[in-house]
Amino acid sequence: MARLAWLSMLLCACDPAPPPDAGLDAGFDAGSPPPRLRAGVATVDITPEPGIDIVGYGTRASTSVRDPLEASVLVLRGGSARAVLVTVDLPGVADWYAEQLRGRVAIAAGVGYEDVVVAASHTHSAPLLGDDAWSARTMDAIGDAARRAAASLTPVRVGLGEGRIDFDVNRRLLVDGVVEARANPDGPRDPRVRTLVLEGDDGLVALVSHVVCHPNALLGEESTRISADFPGEARALLRARHGAPWLVVIGPAGDVRPDLRDADGAIRLADDADLARLGAELAEAVTAGVDDAVAVDGPLATTRASWTTPTRTEGARVLDLAVWRIGPVAIVTMPGEPFVEVGLATERPLLAAGAEHALVVGYANGYASYFVTPEAEALGGYEVRQSSLSAASVTAMEARAVELGASLF
Repeated sequence: MARLAWLSMLLCACDPAPPPDAGLDAGFDAGSPPPRLRAGVATVDITPEPGIDIVGYGTRASTSVRDPLEASVLVLRGGSARAVLVTVDLPGVADWYAEQLRGRVAIAAGVGYEDVVVAASHTHSAPLLGDDAWSARTMDAIGDAARRAAASLTPVRVGLGEGRIDFDVNRRLLVDGVVEARANPDGPRDPRVRTLVLEGDDGLVALVSHVVCHPNALLGEESTRISADFPGEARALLRARHGAPWLVVIGPAGDVRPDLRDADGAIRLADDADLARLGAELAEAVTAGVDDAVAVDGPLATTRASWTTPTRTEGARVLDLAVWRIGPVAIVTMPGEPFVEVGLATERPLLAAGAEHALVVGYANGYASYFVTPEAEALGGYEVRQSSLSAASVTAMEARAVELGASLF
């Protein structure tokens, strides 16, 4: 259990599907290129019993289940290239457990360890993987899902569409020279919700959405309910609407959260009505992307690097960076909480290198706290105090990620 302590302290945090909606073929006309990619997906419920400790702004004992936690496994094969995305409704996955889970999934799916990315949703109302019975069952269930996903591979066409949310807000406000954890409507944010649409001959296979907002509406010790937070609300709506698995990856949201304020402007805890509203707005943004998706078929290619960097407190640390190319789309994964500015600074040179779209994913293949900018580091604030990496190390990591991505285009 000692392995979990550092992450706890740093965190701020199936029946047959009905047929898809009639407009899901948008962007996939008869003139689209033939499928070049095969995909398979499986989802499993990983909800624990109440009483287990949940994490986010500290650790507390859970008292009830508000909504289920899930894990999904998406297996992609294109030519000799293979890639597996595992999404989990968890605050994060510590390095040791990410390694164990990646190894188990790789064996189950028949791919290499380096082909697997484990991405946490960063809900602040779920447990961490550890050495307990629930964790063992969860690892087994995800391994089984990987086997089922690999066994269900089918040719797909790939599209990408974009919607937008308006409930995201920067959470670093400068007040009298001090950065406070308050809503900053003028601060940087990224309201885009970009969705990959994977469609086979028999209908929709999966949706994968990239969202740049902390899933921490159920804030801190006031809430003891197990929950996937607002992505869980969106998932229920999207599953009913589109009849296919929806996977969510959280982008560079280290300094972005839902805009929920009390009368004095302080961040407040969401109630059920708030969660329903946030989930519905996210579901609408995803659906807008599905409806307007354009074809992005093309080759699948992957690359990765283990990158060693000094830290403030732990000596040298190895970070796992991965980049996938799906046609003109670059997907970059980072093992921590990048600020939105870090994501945008990584995206721009990838677009200049030839990618048409670039998605930066956080909370993936481990957890190394916040990834801050030099400007944020100079101002200080909660995230800077919690970060184990200097801004200079983060800038160097950005450059390495861009170098990896550019090599694929």
